[in-house]
Amino acid sequence: MYSSLYFSLTGNTEKMAQYVAEGVRFSGNKAILKKTSEIKLSNDLENYDGYIFGSPTYHREMAEPMKQFLFWHEKLTLKGKPAAAFGSYTHSGDAPAMIFDTMQYVFNDAAF
Repeated sequence: MYSSLYFSLTGNTEKMAQYVAEGVRFSGNKAILKKTSEIKLSNDLENYDGYIFGSPTYHREMAEPMKQFLFWHEKLTLKGKPAAAFGSYTHSGDAPAMIFDTMQYVFNDAAF
């Protein structure tokens, strides 16, 4: 079971998260779609086989709520679990790379 976690202000990233989750389901896996604001404890994230994080790009940066979310859950053990990043944007599209870089820093034991 995979968790697709996202922050969306206008709904565009939420639509993308739905498509990402559908792709996971199409591959024969179960996908749970959640807004970052719905996750209060790191324990709520521990029973997944993989993680997909999504955020829009604002001013060449991932959205602050996504950045805070990643750092708040830095004690989450992702060792050996696949993880990915996606994002919506109109200009620069920097958020996915920034999410990925932050995941590598925060969750340095994941199988990215």
